[in-house]
Amino acid sequence: MALIIEEISRAHRVHTRHRMEEDRATLGRSFNNAVIVEDPHVDPVHAEVIRDEDGCYVLRDLQSLNGVQLLRNCRDKSVKPAVVTEHLIQSGDEIQIGKSRLRFTDTDNSVAPAIPLHSAETVFDRLATPMVAVGLCLLVAGLSLWLGYLGTANKVPWTKGIEVITNTIIGLLIYAAAWSFIGRVVRHESHFLAHLSIAGAAVLLFTGWQWFSTLLDYNFSISQAMPLVNTVALGILLPVVLWCAAYLALNLTPRWRLAAAILVPWCFLGLAAAMQIGEMDEFSESPQVSKELKYKDLLWRKPVPLQDFLAQAPDLFDIPLGEKDSDKASDKATQKSATDGETGSNEES
Repeated sequence: MALIIEEISRAHRVHTRHRMEEDRATLGRSFNNAVIVEDPHVDPVHAEVIRDEDGCYVLRDLQSLNGVQLLRNCRDKSVKPAVVTEHLIQSGDEIQIGKSRLRFTDTDNSVAPAIPLHSAETVFDRLATPMVAVGLCLLVAGLSLWLGYLGTANKVPWTKGIEVITNTIIGLLIYAAAWSFIGRVVRHESHFLAHLSIAGAAVLLFTGWQWFSTLLDYNFSISQAMPLVNTVALGILLPVVLWCAAYLALNLTPRWRLAAAILVPWCFLGLAAAMQIGEMDEFSESPQVSKELKYKDLLWRKPVPLQDFLAQAPDLFDIPLGEKDSDKASDKATQKSATDGETGSNEES
């Protein structure tokens, strides 16, 4: 049985591993040590590990300046932190010398089975290329500029076009940089190009959907329901984007990753959808007719002639009264006639 000495971070990620098979190994900053620790708070020869006659490993402090501290045992929760000068090493012990942390593990311990690669890894590898990332960003900027041009009847100055392109690209870069920073801190992996490509693809899809939604409104006059439809579209797209970002940047289990990707966006979108549903029943003074300016070739259904539309106008504005409303209306009419009669008799007298 050999002893594995691991240098780990505070997040318990392994930086380096050393395999000890001899009877003695020293730890410190000196290049003559079996385990070299790059830490100015560690002595040149800080401590040693010795294998005794029984085959057990013992840790000894070699009168170091900052000492040796036993932090914990990842397999035995009963082990308490303590400053030690000599300690019988158990598999899973974690110690601190200077500001560096070491963990001892024997080779008899089994390791967890391999985790299969997710099928999304292939997609992320293809997206994480400069050509794909730059191409998607340019497509998003170009589509945003084109839709802005189509959505106005005024002349678009070139400075406005540059502003649209710049704001779009800067927004994508900020999103990718934020998730890359989180990934660097949590998983020590940035994946900047992958985040940028995913954000570009998501914005491209949603921008295309917004144009298509105006086409639906142009043909079917569903402007009152379009905010709700756009919210549902965001509710489908945002969980996918958040799942990809969490997969690349966070150490979450598959179930927690899926739950966070669905619940976080819908905590905000659900409230917006509820408000939009409540507003759909509100009375509108004008009929819900599309005001989109588009080419007639984009019209999918046969236009209604003007005379036929005007003939249907009463149906658009007349509001049917229920029984209670009818009773109230008749009562008001009766009261009004009675009042008018009294007023007329007073005038005669």
